[in-house]
Parts: sequence; C-alpha cells; structure tokens
Amino acid sequence: MDIYSIPPLLSAIVLFILFLMGVFRSKRSPINLLFSFICLIGCFLNIDKTALTVIADEKLAIQISRMDHVFLVFIVPIYLHFTLLVTGYKKWLPFIKYFYIVSFLLLPLTRHPQYLTHAKHYFFGFFAIAGPYFFFFGIISTLSTAVSLYLLVKKLREETASMKRTRIKYILSSFGLAAFVNHFDIFTMNGYEIYPLGNFVFVPMCLLGYSILKHDVMEWKIFLSKGIVLSTFLLISTGFFVGLTVLLKKLLVASVHTEMVYIVAMVLTFFLVYFSKERVQDFLAQFLHQELIKNRRALRDLSFTILALHRLEDIKNHIIAKLSELFSLQQCAVRMVPRIDETEMVSAISESDTLWNDGYRLSIPIHSKAHPSYLLLGEKGKMGLYTAEEAELLAILANHTALSFDNAKAYKEIRDFSVSLEKLVDERTKALIQSESLAAVGRLAAGIAHELNNPIAGVMSTLEFYIDHLEEKSGIRDDLAFSLNELRRAKDIVKSLLDASRQKDEAKELVDIYNPLEDALKILYNQYKNKKIAITKNYSAEYNLVMGNGPRLCQVFINIIKNSLEAIGDSNGRITIDIFNEDGPPDQLHQRGSAARWLVCRISDDGEGIATKHAKDIFKPFFTTKPRGKGIGLGLFIVHEIIKDHKATIGVESSTDKGTIFTLSFPSRQQ
Repeated sequence: MDIYSIPPLLSAIVLFILFLMGVFRSKRSPINLLFSFICLIGCFLNIDKTALTVIADEKLAIQISRMDHVFLVFIVPIYLHFTLLVTGYKKWLPFIKYFYIVSFLLLPLTRHPQYLTHAKHYFFGFFAIAGPYFFFFGIISTLSTAVSLYLLVKKLREETASMKRTRIKYILSSFGLAAFVNHFDIFTMNGYEIYPLGNFVFVPMCLLGYSILKHDVMEWKIFLSKGIVLSTFLLISTGFFVGLTVLLKKLLVASVHTEMVYIVAMVLTFFLVYFSKERVQDFLAQFLHQELIKNRRALRDLSFTILALHRLEDIKNHIIAKLSELFSLQQCAVRMVPRIDETEMVSAISESDTLWNDGYRLSIPIHSKAHPSYLLLGEKGKMGLYTAEEAELLAILANHTALSFDNAKAYKEIRDFSVSLEKLVDERTKALIQSESLAAVGRLAAGIAHELNNPIAGVMSTLEFYIDHLEEKSGIRDDLAFSLNELRRAKDIVKSLLDASRQKDEAKELVDIYNPLEDALKILYNQYKNKKIAITKNYSAEYNLVMGNGPRLCQVFINIIKNSLEAIGDSNGRITIDIFNEDGPPDQLHQRGSAARWLVCRISDDGEGIATKHAKDIFKPFFTTKPRGKGIGLGLFIVHEIIKDHKATIGVESSTDKGTIFTLSFPSRQQ
C-alpha cells in the first residue's frame, strides 16, 4: 500500500459508515434504505479502486472490476428512486420499475469483454478500461444523474419550509459533487494517465456526514461523532505511516530491510496516535460542536437570568428576545394553556397543525403548576435545523422557565400579601387608636356623668321643696312636676351611662337581667326615638338573676340592640326582646341529676340580616361588613368575650332580608 491507496480507502470507510447508519437507523424508511444501498455500492466501488492500487496481476484486476460493476448498474434506478422520495414527486414512481428492469438487463453485459476490455497499469496501479457497452451504461447513468439534480433543484425552489430546504441543499451538494467527481473517472477509463478524481468521493460524503451531524438531514439521531473521530485518526495514522515509510526507505534503503522499515513506521505511528488522541478528540469536539457549545452556554445564562426575574411578562419577553437572537428566529412565543399532560415532551410541529401555518416548527411544553404553557419556536436562520442536543437543552430551559413561572406567582402572592398586611396593620392601628380614643371618651363621659349628678340632685331637691309647698291647684305646680320628672329621667340616663363606662370593674354579683337591659335601652333611646321602629318586650322569666357584672352585661345589650337598629335603618321595623327560662342538661352549677335552669334572652329584628358566608366570621376581631369609617369590627367580638367570661353562650340565626336573632343563654340563679 502506498499514498495512492489512501483516497479510495478513505472513501470506502466513509461510505461504509454512512451505510451502517442508514441500515441501523432506517426504521423501515424507504429513503434511508435507498440511501444505504447507494452508500454500499459506492463502498464496493472504492474497495475495488483500493485493491487495484496494490494488485500486480492484470487478470485479477479486471475480474475484480467486472465483479464490482455487477452492483454498479443498479445505481441508476436506486438514485432516481431516492430522489423522487426525497423531493416528494411520487407521481413518477411507477416509472422507476422500468429502470430496475433495464438494470437487470444490463447485468449480463457487465461480464462481457466489450463492457470492460482489460486493466491498464498506471503510476498509481491498475484501472479498468471501458468498452463500447460501458458507454451505453454511462449515458444512462449521466441522464439519470441530470434528472435527479434537476428534480432536487426544482424542489429547492418550490420549498418554503427551512427544514426541508436545508435537507435538500445538503443532499444536492453532497450527491451532486459525488456524481461530478465520479464522472471524471471516464478519462482514466479511456487510457489517459490521470489519477481518478472519483477516489476523492469521501470529500462530498464527509460534507453529507457533517450535515447529518449538525442538522440531522436524514432524520437520524445524531451519532457520527465517534465515526468522525475514528476516521480522523485513521487518516492521520495512515498519512503519517505512508509518509514515514517513504522517508525511511529513501534514507535507509541500503542498510535496512524493508520489513524493518514497516515495523519502525508502525511503532512510531502507534506512539503518535497514543500521545495525540486526547488533543485530537478535544479539537474535533470543539470544532464539530462549537455552535452547540455556544448555544449551551447561552441557554445556561438565560436559565440563570430568568430565575432572577419576578414578573411573568418580564420572563416571557426575555426568553423570546434571547431565543430569537440566538437562533435567528422569525417566530417565537410563549403561549399559555389551561393545562398540559405531564408526559408531554418536546415535539416537532407537523404541517397539518395550525401552528405550522403561523410559522412555528418546534413545541416545548412548560410544565408549570401556576402557568402551564408552550414555548413555540419558528424556523432557524442560516439553513439551521433543530438538533437533538438543542431540543434537549430547550427542554431543560423549559423546566427552568416553569420554575421561574411558579416563583413569579409565589413572589406576586407574597408581595400582594405584604401590601394587604401593611394595609391591614395600618387599618387596625387606626382602629386601635380609635378604640383607645373611645375608651378615653368613655372615661371622660364617666367623669362628666359623675359631676352632673350633683347639680341635678340639687335642682331636683329645690323642685321637690317647691312642689311640696305649693297648692295642688296651682298652675306652676304642674310645670314644676313635669320638670322634676324630666330631671329624674336625665338622672337615670346619666346613671346608665356611668354604669356602662365602668368596664374595668370585673367584680361579679347577682344581677337582675332586666336592669342592664333597661339601661341599654335608655342609653340608646335617642337613636331610635325618631325612627319607625317598635320595640316589644316580653319578660316572662321566673328566674331572672344571673351571676355577672352589670355594666359589662349592659355593654352586651347595647352592642346587640344597636346592630339591630342599624340593620333596620330608616325603614319600618320591629325589635323583639324575649326573656324566659328553659330547662337544660345538668351541669356542675346545679344539683347533680336535676335539670339546669337557664335564663334565655332572645333579641330579634326584621332588618336586612347577615349573609350566610359572613355568619361564621361575625365574632372575629376587626371583622365588619359596614362601610369604611362606620365600624371597626370589635363590637360583637367584645360581646362574645363578655358572654364567654359569664359562662354563658351566644348564638345567631340570620338570613338576608329576613332579619337576625341573637340568643343569649345564662345559667340562672335564685335569690
């Protein structure tokens, strides 16, 4: 073997690798199978050329060439068949069978002396000389090649999809260049001593391999990296071995045997490959995958960037902008959907999909719990197709996007909660300040009421004196009696106000339930005296004493009756107060085994009522349905706390527009 054997050997190796790829990745695809057969025929032809460079027997050389051309005649129908399937012009497929028939008819001619006459020896070795029958086959082969190239060019002009245009461009360039260099072999077959250019068919085939590696033009999973690395090592080691052998023969031809030259060259070649393999692999990885490495870094940076963003629109806009710049996209979008199947993966968009007409070619699901979406990408620029590695990187980006979407939702909820909490704290602070102010006003009112008692008592004493000393028929005596009654009512109101303001007096004693109730009605009299509200009192309790604190019970009744007044408003209405006894289960406050006696106070109104959804919250602190500034939501909470402190119970029944009933149940006591 010498340097002239290297090009056909490399071509045979490259074609054999492509043949294996087509066979193992065919998946019953006619296009891949036909491609495999084309590569296999080319591999046989280049094995023939390699063998002819080292064979010294002319008869053996011509026999090998005729054997190879038995397969070569089928290149015409297979190549046309492959072209029609790639371009989609399937209406011409019925005519392919005639080309297969013609190839079968040419089989006997390949063994005839007029097809390949003999083998001629050149400076690079033997090569077959063409006969008349071969030129007939050559014309048919040239015509089929021209038709195939025409169909590929025609389809390239018609096709608008970038994915298909890229596939056709690489097939056209690789197979077109391969056919071009192979046709130059005719000069050598006619006796011209020219090194066959067809031996360099590995160059266009490497171009096809690169297109498969980068763009997956044959729809295979990309796995050429190892094959390219091995081919590169084979090329380096072969070239180094041949060059070193030639150099050693010239330098040591007189003193060293030829076998020793080969051994030394082989050992040095081994050391070269062994010590340079890692650097060569790193170089090839950087060279073959430089775009992938760049995209990986860009997508990694993009993932980190979006995880730091907190607004949904900012995340979407940043992703669209960066991907459009990275892949030179014309279309890119993040489309929200109600839900996504958890098993859904990255998928190519078919032509039957409506998204195809919108310019989208790849769909990546974003499995976000907060905002399930699809990342839609259009066609890549620069004849680019989405590779499996890029799809995997985009899937990882989609996962980071889903995480950033969920983080954005959580951040928004926290931010909204913080704002609402600040607002609530501000409102409650104002409410507490108002409550404290009311307490201060209450203390002031208590002081004023205490001070008013003295002048009222003095005036009443004076009036009583004059009434006792005036004649009964005197006109002024009736006026003085009326004034005395009004002062007595004023004194009662002041006394009720004073009793209600004594909130810190927690001492409990036997209290007649009617007294705090009547005090509450007196205090509220001015609020309902001018309204169309009738207050009905049904007092039927035999046991009307409870253990408690009078002022605090008065506060309970004030709050409940005041709510009823506000619920009725300016409309005609009625407030009914029922006080009665009822039996209940035994408790520790009564004799064991005897029925407990309860004092029940039921206050009902026919006002607007309480909505069902609010009924469970009315006793919570700061809960109110009143307009802003009309209430702070503490009244019923205080009522509940006072009732609980008195070992009593409180219940409410209400419905919208039908009124409300408050039922207070106290353990009754006997004098």
